[in-house]
Amino acid sequence: MLARKEYPRAYIEAFQDAFEVQLGQIEKADLSLAMQRNALRNLALSLELHFVHRMRGMEKKVGALKELRAVAELLMHDAKAPIALNYLRELASDSFEELYEVFTL
Repeated sequence: MLARKEYPRAYIEAFQDAFEVQLGQIEKADLSLAMQRNALRNLALSLELHFVHRMRGMEKKVGALKELRAVAELLMHDAKAPIALNYLRELASDSFEELYEVFTL
């Protein structure tokens, strides 16, 4: 697939809504630490994969999308790497902000 310069606003909004619902469910659920860790890891990877074909050159030089890509790479290569709920919430918020700013149609 070719690199994407833009995403429809509706696509970003729909995934942001779904992401926030899932994160809220993880936060409210009575999960073991291992289950919560796996759910957060999967959600972080899902965020990256929904926008994986974005054009890297359009990302901010020091921005949330570069950080998200690095986090996803770490999670893919280290099965024990944890991700904190509050960190993921902040990273997602910053990533969506950058997506709207740089990649919205």
